Amino acid sequence: MLDLAISIDTDARGTSVIETNGGKKLKAPRWPQDCEFQLVAFNPSGKVGDVITTEELAEDMSCALRTLQESGLMIGTKPDWYKRLAYYARGASSNGGMQ
Repeated sequence: MLDLAISIDTDARGTSVIETNGGKKLKAPRWPQDCEFQLVAFNPSGKVGDVITTEELAEDMSCALRTLQESGLMIGTKPDWYKRLAYYARGASSNGGMQ
């Protein structure tokens, strides 16, 4: 799952404790100390969140879209979700000219 989160505390080992927009409290070992909020990926039943940069997310979307396109499954008019993801991924280094 992805959500925005803020740092609310640190534990005894100095690991950031965060709270997502959905109210989930997690530990985030890679939390940067110079920010107010971050995008985090986590298992809804888990206790740890992983900080995800927008660049990483755009890169992953670009790779997934390119794989779909190369597979031949996306022939013809693209669905709206595909167009939105292509827009979000535009500018990623692995974009490969996604339109």
